[in-house]
Amino acid sequence: MRSPAFQRAFAAMSYFVGRRGDALLAPLPEPGAEALALVEHLAHPDRAKRAEALAAELTRVYAELERRSYR
Repeated sequence: MRSPAFQRAFAAMSYFVGRRGDALLAPLPEPGAEALALVEHLAHPDRAKRAEALAAELTRVYAELERRSYR
């Protein structure tokens, strides 16, 4: 099983490129609770709530990429 951070990032990037629903985590053999919770937030009926969830996760992804680029 991949790390929770990887799974959340995978779901967020999948959503960003247009995947929805079960397709967000389909390639992951055992999605964890954090990834499943993110997918639930990304399916919220309120567009603003979906945008908030996506923005929060993409911010984490960006911060991690920035952290790794300065090594």
